[in-house]
Amino acid sequence: MSKNNSLDSQNNNSKSKTESSQNSNRWHLGCTSLQRMGKNLLEIRWIRRTWHVWERTPPFLKIVFSKDGLLSFKGRTLIRGKFRRAFLSLFPSVAHKLQKHYGISGECQHCSTSCKILFQCPHWDDASSRCGVYEDRPNICRTFPITPQDIKDRNLVSPDKPCGFIFKKKSK
Repeated sequence: MSKNNSLDSQNNNSKSKTESSQNSNRWHLGCTSLQRMGKNLLEIRWIRRTWHVWERTPPFLKIVFSKDGLLSFKGRTLIRGKFRRAFLSLFPSVAHKLQKHYGISGECQHCSTSCKILFQCPHWDDASSRCGVYEDRPNICRTFPITPQDIKDRNLVSPDKPCGFIFKKKSK
C-alpha cells in the first residue's frame, strides 16, 4: 500500500506540476498579449497624449496635498492656474482664440520654467534641457501660455528668468 500511495502522490505531483506549468504558460501568454496590445494602443497619438497626462497625476496630487500646495498662497494660485490651463487646453481652438485676443507674441526661450510650475514634469530632462515626449506632449504644454495670467504664474516660479512670450493686452 505504501508503494501505491507513493506512486499516487508522484502522479499527483507530476499532474500538479504540469497544470502549474500550463497555468504559468497561459499567464505568460496573457501578459505578452496585453503588452503587445498596450504597445499597439500607444501607437495611437491621442492615447499616448492621454497617457502622458495621466503620468503627471501622481506628482500633481503629491504637491497639492503638501505644505507647498493648498496650505500656501503661492501653491493655491498655481493650482488654480493649472486647473484653468488644463480645462482650456481641452479646447485648443478656444485657447488659440484667447491667445489671439490677448495678442501673444514671442517664442519659447527653453528655460524649462513652464515645465516646473507647481511640480517638475516627469518628462522634463534637466541634463539635456529637453522634453522626453515633445512630439506627443499634451495640449496643456502645446498651448502654454494661454493668457497673461499664465505668465504671472510662471513668474511666481522663476521671477529671475524672463519669459520669451509677451501679451499686448493685460488680463483683468
